[in-house]
Amino acid sequence: MAQVDTPQVDKVIRQTEVISATGIALASLEYLMRPKHFEESGLLSWQVGRTKYRWTSRKSADVLNPLFRPPGVQGVIGLRLTAASLLIAPGAKQSVRTAAVAYLAVSNWLLHIRNSYGTDGTDHMNMLVYAALTLTKLFPGDTKAKEICTKFIAGQSVLSYLAAGAAKAVSPYWRDGSAMSGVFRTHTYGERHVGELLKKFPSLAKAGGWGTIIGESIFPLVLFGGKKTAVSLLATGAAFHAGNAAFMGLNRFLWAFCSTYPAVMHHSRSLRKR
Repeated sequence: MAQVDTPQVDKVIRQTEVISATGIALASLEYLMRPKHFEESGLLSWQVGRTKYRWTSRKSADVLNPLFRPPGVQGVIGLRLTAASLLIAPGAKQSVRTAAVAYLAVSNWLLHIRNSYGTDGTDHMNMLVYAALTLTKLFPGDTKAKEICTKFIAGQSVLSYLAAGAAKAVSPYWRDGSAMSGVFRTHTYGERHVGELLKKFPSLAKAGGWGTIIGESIFPLVLFGGKKTAVSLLATGAAFHAGNAAFMGLNRFLWAFCSTYPAVMHHSRSLRKR
């Protein structure tokens, strides 16, 4: 294995922590500002959510009720906000950051069980990123082990975009643009003005659909193309997620996926040097 640049690897890990933790902090604030969602009649009712898995539907799973019902679930989320804030803080001790990363990793899985409905790619990416970040804390002095963790993060990022692009490419609704106009007319992710524009100009919706398919499908070139290609693709990806945040309310995607970009860029440089 080639010599690993320890300061650079640590920098990549730190950037990943800060970007991802910022997204988690904002998401936690949003959850805490909507306590009614977690009530029995709310969108994220534990009484309903627990029916997704057979084991959580059983009487024995009632042991989780104090943790997953209000106010327990708000306690879990409040601690996530605290952990994320400590991880962002520039002066936090290494031991504090280690504890914060470990708690966020565990609570990612807890909330995945708790909020089994309404989860998306952000939750899955955060689970993978924090699993890798936790491993970096278990081997603080092993640069090669930490480098492998950054490879995992970069690989998962590239694979996620490629899989999303492939899934859209085989869908006739994405190829003809109807998926684009349809999404923007939904109550959850819709934006009325954009939806009306795409309905009025179907060719624009088709161009948007194909632009998304192509952009996601060629994302692996970020690792194997030149520097300009890598920078262009990452900038396009960030702009894509920023647009989704602005028009569809998918702000969590921006932070979760952009948190993988330092690792992607790091390994893009490494591959170019070979």
